This record gives sequence, structure tokens and C-alpha cells, in this order.
Amino acid sequence: MTKTKDEIITQEELDKLLMLNDFIEQNDKHSLVNELKQAILDSGKLELKQWLALRNQLREIETLIPHIDLIIKLKKEES
Repeated sequence: MTKTKDEIITQEELDKLLMLNDFIEQNDKHSLVNELKQAILDSGKLELKQWLALRNQLREIETLIPHIDLIIKLKKEES
């Protein structure tokens, strides 16, 4: 079912949006980038297994970048 712009989002959708917003917020001390920087600065806190898992997750993010770029392009053209 497709929603129109006038429809109200559910609490679950709102929670997901807020969680995503908190995750990507660059000024937050708990942002993804800041967390990665802190892990690098204090590299002794993570074991090799954890570093390898982190790198695998970053590879997954890297594969999503072209899709994110396309969404950004389409959103810019839309506005």
C-alpha cells in the first residue's frame, strides 16, 4: 500500500527514522565517523577478529555508496 504525503507515519517508522538520524548525525559524539576515529585512536581496545569484522562491515557500506549517490542525485533533481 502506497502512502500519500498527507498520511501519518507509524510510531515504528518514526523510531526507525530517529534512530537512523542519530546514527548519521555528524555533530553527535556518537556518530559513525566519530566512533571509527575513536576506535582507530585507541586500537588496543579491539582484537584482530573485531578489526576484521569492522572492515567487512565497511566493505558492505562501500558497496552501498553508489546507491546513496544515486538517491542524492534523484532527490536533488526532484527539488
